[in-house]
Amino acid sequence: MAEAADGIAAVPDCDPASAEACAAPAGAGPVDGASTAAFDFGDVREKARLLAQQAFVVPPQVQKGAAELNYDQYRRIQNTQTSMIWPAPEDAFRILPDPRGYLFTLAIAVNLIEDGVVKARPYAPADFDFEDLPLAGDVKSTLGFAGFRVLTELNEAGKFDELVSFKGASFFRALGQGTVYGASARGLAIGTASPDGEEFPHFSEFWLVKPEEGSDAITIYALMDGISVTGAFAFRISGGTETRTDVTATFFPRRPLSSVGVAPLTSMYFFSPHDLRKQADDFRPAVHDSEGLMIDMANGEWVWRPLVNPQALQISVLATQAPRGFGLVQRKRGLDGYSDVEADYHRRPNVWIEPSSDWGAGQLSLVEIPTANEYNDNVVVFWRPTETWQPGRSYDVSYSMRWSLTPPAGMTVVPVAETRSGKTPDKRRQLFVIDFLSADEALMGGAEASISTSAGTIHNPIIKRNQETGKTRLTFELDAENASVAELRALLTQGGTPVSETWLYRWRAE
Repeated sequence: MAEAADGIAAVPDCDPASAEACAAPAGAGPVDGASTAAFDFGDVREKARLLAQQAFVVPPQVQKGAAELNYDQYRRIQNTQTSMIWPAPEDAFRILPDPRGYLFTLAIAVNLIEDGVVKARPYAPADFDFEDLPLAGDVKSTLGFAGFRVLTELNEAGKFDELVSFKGASFFRALGQGTVYGASARGLAIGTASPDGEEFPHFSEFWLVKPEEGSDAITIYALMDGISVTGAFAFRISGGTETRTDVTATFFPRRPLSSVGVAPLTSMYFFSPHDLRKQADDFRPAVHDSEGLMIDMANGEWVWRPLVNPQALQISVLATQAPRGFGLVQRKRGLDGYSDVEADYHRRPNVWIEPSSDWGAGQLSLVEIPTANEYNDNVVVFWRPTETWQPGRSYDVSYSMRWSLTPPAGMTVVPVAETRSGKTPDKRRQLFVIDFLSADEALMGGAEASISTSAGTIHNPIIKRNQETGKTRLTFELDAENASVAELRALLTQGGTPVSETWLYRWRAE
């Protein structure tokens, strides 16, 4: 195996003239109908490799009647009892397929692997109750699957809750104990925030491996197809306080790709107290699925970057070495932080990613897109390899994901609890207020502030301990001095050694 310059494993495609080079992996076999051949990730990888050598075929769209369903109508389609996969009492994981319709127009193929046997799971109209929806009989009979949900006993014994959902392009999202759906992941990002527009490759086929009795994890294989790339995925998912998803993927470009996003996360950020512009007409103090981007840098530094809803698209590069971990995090966990008893923003999960292979040279990129409401995902974070991906080669990547209410483990410094922003009384300077979580008073009492800006000057830094909460507050003022953008950095140190997270913020003249 050759190694790509960016560190993500890259191997030349096979020479069709060489039977040995192009031989299918051991165990490869037909997957239509039933087969007794062993089936694993290598088989999906071979499918993706062969598919990449062919021109992309635009998949058929769902019929007009189903595509015209609105959100509320689509939600009225219910699974029937016959739709459930692995419904026996001894089954630890159950599968509920989702129909096409509304925004979910692409059909997926579903295969089951039980005791080494691969068998297709075809769509049947009897899998769903369409109630009185305006769908013709031929539409119902040919609707097909758009995705599926995996259920398990996540929150209490004897009660099956959703664990993970795969639906729409290459999007998937998972739940840890006590959480509700929030941030999402996807298989690959292409051209995010680029002038040429974004491309969304899709999962076209899945293989669900029935877990052995007593297993606490389920394995899912997926085939990706798109205009510019194909891919093979293996997901190993286990639920709990932290729901862990181990991802192994191989990509086969159809054309040179210079704007790829590996391990992309997507979320929604509308507003919060740390915004420069306030939402005066909303009764809630904050609205977001994720509050900030948290990074465990390669050098051991912990970074916190509050998210923003900018007036114009903005892209930030926050690391040029692959981090030890990064994720979109929701830190405020009390209902009072949002005052929304319907959306449950305080229960949206943190999503934390740790590379398990060498991602090599590249950039950790954060894209923030303006949004006028809370219904659009407008935040994307991913690792962008430096090297352009080339057709005729394969690119391997692996990482783990953790979905939970709890913050990532391993932090050795005091985290930021909350950020607030406002104006000084004379309205000439921007005021920033950063609260750090409670910690040993002797440690924080002797801390010093380290604050810098890329433009303008910093004034009046003050550190003060809140005796009631135990938190330590850092305040300072920014005089932008006619600058339009300033990159801010602040942390607390003790004898030159960091004792807090590094706080980052992009100020704009808005």
